[in-house]
Amino acid sequence: MVTNMDKIGIFYNNEKAEAKHEAERLKKWLKKRGCQAAILPSSTKTAPEIDFALCLGGDGTMLKSSRVLAPAGIPVMGINLGSLGFLAETNPAEADKFVKSILDGAYDIEERMMLSITISSKKRSSTYLALNDCLMHSGNNGRVAKISAHTGGEFLANYVGDGLLVATPTGSTAYSLAASGPIVHPDLSVFLLTPICPHTLTQRPMVLSSKESLEFRVDCSAVNELPIISIDGQICHTVKPGEIITISESDTRLKLIVNPKRKYFQILRQKLKWGERG
Repeated sequence: MVTNMDKIGIFYNNEKAEAKHEAERLKKWLKKRGCQAAILPSSTKTAPEIDFALCLGGDGTMLKSSRVLAPAGIPVMGINLGSLGFLAETNPAEADKFVKSILDGAYDIEERMMLSITISSKKRSSTYLALNDCLMHSGNNGRVAKISAHTGGEFLANYVGDGLLVATPTGSTAYSLAASGPIVHPDLSVFLLTPICPHTLTQRPMVLSSKESLEFRVDCSAVNELPIISIDGQICHTVKPGEIITISESDTRLKLIVNPKRKYFQILRQKLKWGERG
C-alpha cells in the first residue's frame, strides 16, 4: 500500500459536463487538504506521476483509464456518474468521505486480471490490453461469424454465430452477462468464453483456466466485409485474412481502490437487485 497519497490525478469523461464540474470541485477540495491534483480527460494516453487516480464517469471511462493507469501501477477509484457503474466504488454524494479515507490510509486495493490480446500475421503484430473483454464478430454485414478456437495448442471447437466473447471475471458482469454468461468472482484467474447467439443449441458458455492461452482464427473468406475485433467495446480492429488472435492473461493487473467495508456480493445485490420482487 502506498504511504503518501497526496498527488492525485482526476480523470473525467470529457463528454459529460457533470463530470468536468465534479472534477473541478474535487480539485478545490483536495487543494484545501494540501494535496496536488491534476484534472485529466479520459482520453489521456500517458500516465502522469501521481500516487492514485480518481475516475469520474461510467464504466466506459474506467475501462479507458485502466489501459493507461494499470501498466504504470497506479491505483484508481471510480466515482460513478453513469448507470450501473460496476467498477465504481462510490458516487458524487459520498465521494468526499471516501477520498478522505484514502488520504487517511483507510482503504484496500484489489488487483484485477486483464487480457493481453495479440493480433498477428506473417508481416506484423499488434498487442492490446483489456480489462473486461474481447469480442470477435462478423462486422456490419449481418452474416454469421465462423471462428475456430484452440486452447493450450489443443483444438477446442468451431463457433458459428453472431460472434464469440472472451471475458475476464471483471467483465463477467458486462457484455458476457447480457449474453447469458456466468458471473465469476474477480479474485479468480480464468477466461470466460461466451458464444454470441450461436447457430446451434449445443455450444454454451465455458470457464477456462487462464494458465493456457487461447488462439482464434476468424474465417474471412465468406464475407464481403472483413470481421471485427472489439476490445473493451472501445478499440476496433479489422481482421485480415491469415491473422491469428491470441489471448492470454496479462502480467499487468489493474489496482482498484475499494472500501474495506463494502463487499463484492453486496455490490451484486445492490447493482443487480438480487432478491427484489415486483
